[in-house]
Parts: sequence; structure tokens; C-alpha cells
Amino acid sequence: MKVKHNVFFVTGGGSGLGLATVHELVKLGAYVAVLDFDEEAGEKVAKLLQACVIFCKCDVRSEEDVKKAIKAVDTKWKGKKIGGVVHCGGVGMAGKTVGNDGKPFPLDVFTETLNINLVGSFNVARLVAAHIIATSPPLRSYKTPDSPEVTEDRGVIIFTSSVSASEGQMGQTAYASSKAGVEGLVLPMARDLARYGIRVVAIAPSIFSTAMGASTPPKVREGLLRTTLFPARFGDPHEFAQLAVAVVENSMLNGSTIRLDGGSRMSKM
Repeated sequence: MKVKHNVFFVTGGGSGLGLATVHELVKLGAYVAVLDFDEEAGEKVAKLLQACVIFCKCDVRSEEDVKKAIKAVDTKWKGKKIGGVVHCGGVGMAGKTVGNDGKPFPLDVFTETLNINLVGSFNVARLVAAHIIATSPPLRSYKTPDSPEVTEDRGVIIFTSSVSASEGQMGQTAYASSKAGVEGLVLPMARDLARYGIRVVAIAPSIFSTAMGASTPPKVREGLLRTTLFPARFGDPHEFAQLAVAVVENSMLNGSTIRLDGGSRMSKM
């Protein structure tokens, strides 16, 4: 599927990986709806890129917020094809199961992390996918064996997972389990949406030079770089954006998680 002239939703598009993805999509001729909870950051992007971008304040957990964003896209770019969503909105949360003070990790913090990273991913994906289906031509009916196959690439859902999903470090129970859940969405959702010509892929980055990456303690940073094969540095958000675009454009990428990690493997701390 081509990027040019299509409309994409980018959650977390006001900063970090999402912001880099917005710039890359616009550079290639796309229209982008930036969904972000940070109103100041989102409006800044929309003001900078003007006609190519709209900002919608959005809590990814909120059905109402996402539906408002979809409606805003229909109003702004009526009749244009929806290319899909790049879901970068999420939070990082550190804390051991039982801390050094003997206190258990707060259950409300654990729940909130899963709600934002996992439930939010599913919420955005289901609503955007339903909108793509509703605005697409009639689909193949599985009740009629001789009906034509759907061969057109009608859209793609791109989730952001993390290498922590399979290699979570100490203190990452909440974050790692939320990202493992995101990876668990990919294959069954790709199977659900295949008949509509919609693909589902996750990108699992290692530590990148974003606000979340900057908060990594120096000792942890050093350990991560020691296990990175090449290049021995933190990833650049633009490299994530390049891969997201490659996923959009390559119709054979479906139902899987792609690591973006320089060959790194996380140690326990």
C-alpha cells in the first residue's frame, strides 16, 4: 500500500517515536491525524505541518475520544482512503514486584500501565479497523465460496511493542507484561481482519533516544549498550519511523512482531 494521499492515525504523535513517524508520513505525502493526550505537543505539530496534519486530544483508553478523532478525519479529509494506524501512545513504568522497602508494587499503577499500553492498543485498533471496513467497497462473503478474494491492501494496524516483552528486566513487570500483551494481539487480530484486507504488525524497539529512553538510569544504559551488537548506541526515532513506513508499503508483512534493536539482548538489570 502506498503512503501518498492516504490518511493515517498516529497515537502519541506529539513526541518521540510517534512524532518521527508523523514527519516521515507527511514527507511521503500522507495526511495524518495526531492523537495525543498532551495538548500542547499535539497542537505544536499540527501548527508546524498545517494542512497535512490535524490534532485530536485523545486518551487511547477512551472509546469516545477515538471516535471523535475518526469523525474529525472524516470531516477534514472526506473521501480519502484511511491507510491505518501507527500506535505509539503508551507509558513506561518501573518498579519491582516487591520493593527494597518490602512494599509490594502498587496494584493501581500496574493496572493503569496495562490499561494504557494494552487496552489502549486494542481500543484504537478495533475502532480504526471498523472504520476502514465501513468505508471500504463490499467484501468477500465467506458464505459464498465463488465470491472474489479480497486482494487489495486496505489498511494496516501497526502496534508498538518492546524487546522488554520477551526480555523484561528487573523492575519491568508492569511494562513488560503490557507489551507482551500487545504482541499477543498481533496474530489473532491479523487472522480476524484478513478477510477485510487489513494487516496487523508490531514493532518491538529496544531503547531509543526518546523521553522514555532518557529516563533510563546510567547503569542500565551501560548494560544495554554492552549487549548491543551494532550499532552500539540508542536507536533514533527516525529509524522507527522508517520501519513503520516499510510495514505500510510491504503487503507481505503481516501477523508478526519485528524487532528493531541493533542485535541487542537485555540482561536481567
